[in-house]
Amino acid sequence: MPRLLIIDDRDQTIELCHKHLPQFDYVTRCGKSIPCQVCEERDRSCPLKCAHDYAEASQALSCEGALPDLVVLDLHFALPADRLLPEDKADLKLETVRRKQGLFILERLRRDYPRLPVVMLTTTDGAPGSTDPLVHFCENDIVDSRTLAAEITRALGREHAAQEGNVFWGRAPGMAELRQKLSVLSRSPLPVLIEGETGTGKSFLAEHVLHPRSGAKGPLVVTDLSTVPASLLPSHLFGSRRGSYTGAVEDHAGVFEQAHGGTLFLDEIANLELDLQRQLLLVLERGTVTRLGDSKPRPAQPKLVAATNLDLAELVREGRFRQDLYMRLNPATRLRVPPLRERRADLPELIRFALLDALKSESLRPLVRAFLARFPTPDDFVDSNSTVTFGKPAARGARRDAFAVFVSSAALSRLEAHPWPGNHRELKLLAINALVFALVQQLDAPEGLAGGEKRGAQAFTERAPAVLAVPDALWDQLLGKPSAPVKLDRTPVTGDPVEGSRRVAILLKPGQSFADISADVERQYLMALFTALDGDLDRMAVELFGPGANRRKVHLRMNQLGLRLRVLRGSA
Repeated sequence: MPRLLIIDDRDQTIELCHKHLPQFDYVTRCGKSIPCQVCEERDRSCPLKCAHDYAEASQALSCEGALPDLVVLDLHFALPADRLLPEDKADLKLETVRRKQGLFILERLRRDYPRLPVVMLTTTDGAPGSTDPLVHFCENDIVDSRTLAAEITRALGREHAAQEGNVFWGRAPGMAELRQKLSVLSRSPLPVLIEGETGTGKSFLAEHVLHPRSGAKGPLVVTDLSTVPASLLPSHLFGSRRGSYTGAVEDHAGVFEQAHGGTLFLDEIANLELDLQRQLLLVLERGTVTRLGDSKPRPAQPKLVAATNLDLAELVREGRFRQDLYMRLNPATRLRVPPLRERRADLPELIRFALLDALKSESLRPLVRAFLARFPTPDDFVDSNSTVTFGKPAARGARRDAFAVFVSSAALSRLEAHPWPGNHRELKLLAINALVFALVQQLDAPEGLAGGEKRGAQAFTERAPAVLAVPDALWDQLLGKPSAPVKLDRTPVTGDPVEGSRRVAILLKPGQSFADISADVERQYLMALFTALDGDLDRMAVELFGPGANRRKVHLRMNQLGLRLRVLRGSA
């Protein structure tokens, strides 16, 4: 249920909302958890039902664990001078301050709570102009419940859409389930566990959906545990005092302390060693953290969002992830982000979405502007109206007031058949590269000699200011040759006369770079070794790196090469 804070010098607005808008919850100043409508103080002229000035509003907001979804703010306030903003009114007329008090309160709200949306109650002839996207005006000489409810609903709808960020949900069942769970778990103070392959957008969902919709007043702190050296992880997570270890030249707050009251996103949580997992569990249970070299506990209660591309349940069974920490991460409601190969029906729209997003990016802006300069751009050109059409370039498929990109049907089929091992990250890079190469190809060609696509575009420049067809050959160049699915190689590994070595049959295949060829050779070798040693990662680690080697190193490298233990063992 959306929560509202009413700021008005009179109780008239809150009484109207209580009576006619029961679909909303309301922030009060009394500290009680029950709604005003059922409180025994309801009919005793309770002064705590809403905020009557900014001081009372600030008090109410500071006592709340999470920000309300919306503030309803009046414009006119008939209050004594000492209760009005600004504090220094030397150059202002008191009557002017009272007539525009809502604007002064709005300015202070923006300073203290920059992400808090506001509906301001104004008259039709006194509505102030504002370009703030978080401010919505309800213009009516007499505020009635229907008008106010409509404006509140419209504002909440806009904020809800904006808070979900640049996400294309599509029609895949996995995404529908994910979206439903996100709407619930974003409001919960419990930890959230996100599982999914590399590049599926786990960090994006945490940053653009979970954190904004949580209502948390604190910041979002993002940390990738795979990029922090193991020796520095304790200090990075929990903080340290000056002199607690070599190189600690000043006091340092860890990410848990930094994210207090906000959201902490820990990516690749499976990379934590068992001892650090124990310390992490203690922090989550106690809500406090003690810096290295210190004895003073400090508050650390962020909403934890953890992500991994591994199967934590499997790691628990193997003894490489603590069962108690796993249960603390709330696995019953864990989120799974489906890979692109499970969203085949959404791929055409995802491709269109990626191309349009790339077209608006700052990195492509110079090329897009240079390309637009070659076409008679009309005054009503709007880049947000740009289109991506699948098929041959045609006048009927282009808009006069926007950029039109054409992708052939054959190229679309090629893109749909691609396995997308890099998921959304790969799709985003592919879209940017395709547009860069296509734009540069057109810009480098002399005027009138830019190829078939340019001649086709010139034929209907009166209707379209800019038309760009991405050649099929360019898609093939960027995607490379279609790759065969990974299969378990049953070629036996034979002993070699040299002690401690093996002879492995490797099938060399052409690649676009030495890195691609080397990765394929390494992949074949690990698959053959996996087969020869019956999938025992400990024995593989010893054979590869010598006695005392850690199987985790082998497991991580296999994951990086796309070799999933579950798939390999299932094939076996």
